[in-house]
Amino acid sequence: MSSYKVRDLPDSEKPRERLVKYGAEILSDSELLAIILSVGGKEESVLELSRRVLAEFGGFKGLAQASPEQLVSLKNVGEVKAITIKAACEIGLRVTSDSGPASEFIKSPEDIYRLVRKDLYGKKKEHLYLISIDSRGRAIAQDLISIGTVNEAVVHPREIFRQAIMRTAVSIILVHNHPSQDTSPSSEDIFLTKKVADAGRLLGLNVLDHVIVSDKEHCSLKALGFLKAKKFNEKGKEVEV
Repeated sequence: MSSYKVRDLPDSEKPRERLVKYGAEILSDSELLAIILSVGGKEESVLELSRRVLAEFGGFKGLAQASPEQLVSLKNVGEVKAITIKAACEIGLRVTSDSGPASEFIKSPEDIYRLVRKDLYGKKKEHLYLISIDSRGRAIAQDLISIGTVNEAVVHPREIFRQAIMRTAVSIILVHNHPSQDTSPSSEDIFLTKKVADAGRLLGLNVLDHVIVSDKEHCSLKALGFLKAKKFNEKGKEVEV
């Protein structure tokens, strides 16, 4: 038996026609996915396939986290459909990033969150990123420092500052995710932040913030009072900034 296609559906049920007539926002998740997949499988319409795929992975967030191999393992989802799904999910993630680091001015923790959200969304392990800042307050580079628990055993300040110096940074920002979705800083997070800040002062590099992110929110250690960025005034005295 041939595969069920979108065009085989009654006009009133065709997702494409409904999108044109009513707008994309009116479509269900399964209808949107059906447009992307276009073709169902043997004895399964494209809408039925879409509902089953979404149920299997718990919605679009699960699809974004799924590997192509996991998708291909499902009945009626071959390599072409799996690649198409992953490409569509990546487009959606990129929409959340307004611009690349080279043109991004960092003025607040919200700016930091917007910059890194795409790279940290849905990650199952902690990822620590270094954002290098120039003298104008622009993010000039975003580098992955480590994957795994953020503590001194995994992350040493010298690795962070080696990268910052290579990027000719004036200041730096640390960012890492909590897969648990709880952005409260751990004792290890606080210890690392203070240790890096102390090392930065010796090198003349300000640690502006350490931001912990989840898929939906973020937490600034500077805002919580765990980090005081400092600089030297004209008399050589340390002052907070």
